Amino acid sequence: MSTSDRFLAAALAFDREGSPSQAELARGVAGDPAALAVVDRAEEARRQPVLVLAVCRWLGAPHGPWSMLRPWLLARSDDVVAELGRRLTQTNDVRRCAPLSIALARVPGPIALIEVGASAGLCLCVDRYGYRSGDRSWGDPSSTVQLGIDVVVEGGARSEAELPTAPLPEIVWRAGIDLDPVDVRDPDQVAWLATLLPPERADRRDLLGRAVALARTAPPRLVAGDAVDGLAPLAAEAPTGVTLVVVSTGTLVYLPGRRRQAFVDEVGRLGARWISYERRDLLRDVVAEVPPGVSPDDAFAALALDGRVLGVGDAHGTRLHLTA
Repeated sequence: MSTSDRFLAAALAFDREGSPSQAELARGVAGDPAALAVVDRAEEARRQPVLVLAVCRWLGAPHGPWSMLRPWLLARSDDVVAELGRRLTQTNDVRRCAPLSIALARVPGPIALIEVGASAGLCLCVDRYGYRSGDRSWGDPSSTVQLGIDVVVEGGARSEAELPTAPLPEIVWRAGIDLDPVDVRDPDQVAWLATLLPPERADRRDLLGRAVALARTAPPRLVAGDAVDGLAPLAAEAPTGVTLVVVSTGTLVYLPGRRRQAFVDEVGRLGARWISYERRDLLRDVVAEVPPGVSPDDAFAALALDGRVLGVGDAHGTRLHLTA
């Protein structure tokens, strides 16, 4: 996929997410050879539209239409390319904890939890949040972070039985791996997470703020490392006599194909349970059928436990069709 195509695809995604200003900027980059030439100076993995636009905001780009951003981008091209080389996309979408919690409820506790691509480790706090779907609620009802998810169960009649009941299994140990972990106690690092969010989405910034505040009361253990090579050393620190669970949510897309399979193999070698919420067509051994009538947006990701698909959902974990 060319850089132009990536920005055009991002524009469609921004439109679906209710971020029209970012959609307009992405289309501007996609159709401008000079702007594309700037982006293409960065290494391929750093040309992600979300990352490029966030770096521009971080460096003080003017808020406004493409006609305002374009001259700024061309004038500050060296700074933008240099900053792209230092940054990673680390959205840490707390909303994905909702489908994660549904899968986690099927694992016997107590649990030792490892998240790969953990960013600030906010998804490691899955048991510290509250959840609701329709009339059913689970998790921590007193939490300052409450997440809603629209769950549809194929067949309809099983909806009550398929959803968890409070509380979730006990998590007695938790840790995360990330190439560049974010310390929730560092205001500048947290500010970068906020910058990655679309400017229009005040609701997402508010959710991030509440999740960060909660995480600061007991900061998760995070280590810098590779998702494959760092997994076994971290798992060795987990207490014995508990269920080891490895979680990946929107992370494996950043690994080359062979490294993805190496990750899956490593999880199996460790004897860990594996919960994934990854792009539906990403993993060859995680085969997800799309239920009739479900839109592509609502079948973007597959929720799976140990490679067995439980359902499909949207990219952010706000809608889920349970199939198993």
